[in-house]
Amino acid sequence: MLSKAKNDLITQTGPGTPCGKFLRSYWQPVATSQEMPIGGDPLPVRIMSEDLVLFRDDKDQLGLIGRACPHRATDLSYGRVEDGGLRCLYHGWLFDRHGNCLDQPAEPEDKKFCHKVRHKAYRVQEKGGAIWAYMGEGEPPILPDYEFLRQDENHRMVTKYYLECNWLQAIEGNIDPA
Repeated sequence: MLSKAKNDLITQTGPGTPCGKFLRSYWQPVATSQEMPIGGDPLPVRIMSEDLVLFRDDKDQLGLIGRACPHRATDLSYGRVEDGGLRCLYHGWLFDRHGNCLDQPAEPEDKKFCHKVRHKAYRVQEKGGAIWAYMGEGEPPILPDYEFLRQDENHRMVTKYYLECNWLQAIEGNIDPA
């Protein structure tokens, strides 16, 4: 039986936790490609204790940014994809896939406060019918070229499961035959 401290060490994956830092140094699957069609709505995502929103901009580029707008904490998953990013429905702030604020309506042209605002954003890429996010520090490693990621979509099946548990409980449940 693990102590609470040791259990927390290997199961807590939020920002700033040892296990979270470890897992964030690898590409993590966050959605299936089917969930993010071209022209589709933003998708709320919760991964490693973070609430994020995944979207495709009007140039078909994927973005993964914090779900709460930095202005008034409005849920950006209800936002509109337009003008190169995701626009908050509350006050209209526009964020690109890198977390840069591109526009703040009613802001004077000569005083661009929006250029000082930066929102949390993670790198994403699409491969093998899945959308992968790198949530770690620095340059991401190359997404491994596993054979199943190279297969034609007619020769693979991508399924998403949502489990109400932490990552270790899901792994333990998969390997425990009894």
